[in-house]
Amino acid sequence: MRLLGFVLTVAFVYQAKSRTMDEALSSAIENSQAFDLVSSESSGIVRVELDILMFMEDYLKEGKAREEEQKGKRKKRKAYRLESSRWPNNLVPYTIESGTFSSSDINVINNAINTWNTQTCLRFQTRSSENDYVVFQNGNGGCSSFVGRIGGSQGLNLANGCRFRDIVEHEIGHAIGFWHEQSRPDRDGYVTVVEGNVISSLLYNFEKKPVSQVNTFQVAYDYRSVMHYGQNAFSVNGQPTIRTIDPAFQTVIGTAPTLSFRDIKLANLMYNCAANCPSLLCPGEGFVGKDCSCKCPTGNPNSPIQNCASIPQSTTTTQSTTSGAVVASTTAAPPVAGSTTTPAVVPTTTQPACQNRHRLCGLWSRFGFCSRSRFIRMYCKVSCNTCTAVERCEDFGMHCSYLMRRGFCSSRNRRISSYMRSSCAATCEFCEAGQLLGVNAQSNAPGLGFTSLIFLVPMVVLSQLLHL
Repeated sequence: MRLLGFVLTVAFVYQAKSRTMDEALSSAIENSQAFDLVSSESSGIVRVELDILMFMEDYLKEGKAREEEQKGKRKKRKAYRLESSRWPNNLVPYTIESGTFSSSDINVINNAINTWNTQTCLRFQTRSSENDYVVFQNGNGGCSSFVGRIGGSQGLNLANGCRFRDIVEHEIGHAIGFWHEQSRPDRDGYVTVVEGNVISSLLYNFEKKPVSQVNTFQVAYDYRSVMHYGQNAFSVNGQPTIRTIDPAFQTVIGTAPTLSFRDIKLANLMYNCAANCPSLLCPGEGFVGKDCSCKCPTGNPNSPIQNCASIPQSTTTTQSTTSGAVVASTTAAPPVAGSTTTPAVVPTTTQPACQNRHRLCGLWSRFGFCSRSRFIRMYCKVSCNTCTAVERCEDFGMHCSYLMRRGFCSSRNRRISSYMRSSCAATCEFCEAGQLLGVNAQSNAPGLGFTSLIFLVPMVVLSQLLHL
């Protein structure tokens, strides 16, 4: 029990330190299955980008829409993931799972809810008899949510490592209809994905959303968004996987302490918060809030929004099609801070095949985890003395047969194909099951591939302890 307490202490000390959003989400995952593409085979649910839950049918539809757009075929904008997934009348009924959260956890949840209630016209209210509602629950390990309203009861999962203000606000963002910022269709003008630094089997997590399924409401790309991941997300070698075009934001992405100005603006436009307001022209990126006054950025990430005076309407304006406000055109607005556009130099490095991929490998080896976990043996090759181990053809994914039946083995999508070759090589017959692949073969280990993120694995090790 003392060992268990020590691991718990390590996990939460790491969590409390400075970390990016993706690092926090990674470290909160309590079992290795949560890293698999398939979250629930029986329910047909997939998990992408660490914390987004999707029904398999929606995931496949999205992939088809993306392929058609890449081929230059015009696709009519659908209600899918747009109007139909928003919460009617801006009301989001919710419940908090009883017996799960401590009083301090509930305070964190309530504070996050209050931020959304205060800054937008969304109304999170305790459920009475509504059919569609959000359930704040522990879930099956980690932090996760569906995007938008899906109908019926929908879980917003907050495991032990998720109960922090920024994470709860992030997951609520998904529940009201926000995708990750780095997945925007226009992201290439603001960030570059350095694929050479990404675990090949996890490249699918960097797919851009199809234009037909995303509405940005003309809100500019936001490096400061609470929905943005950090620079090393899914890194195989500790080097940046996301390079900001404006280098001033290279270490800013993924570190938002709360909703950014543009997060707030997007929610206000998305839910038409100024529908009953008189026409006003707001300066710069300003917008009309639910109280019918102009709101402008402060430049302070901890308190990002302030009231500001409207502008006399002699200036050329553009009528928004999604709110009752008249706002100045800001579709090409630059990031809030920074002026240079010289790209940062982010190297793609080749790492030695045999290495420890986590700072605690030596500690885990001394506690005997090498003999208990194949994941630890894989990511702590030096400490576990497995540098010369002969690797075999095997599956690392937990749902390979299911994915094979859905046709994933023959997917023409480069990133999905890479995932299947690394995760389900035996099932897809990319090699003969049990076949020797050679000494020290370089494995991408999709099951826990991004343990190279600085703050991962403590909770995974806890999972191993609980299942001894």
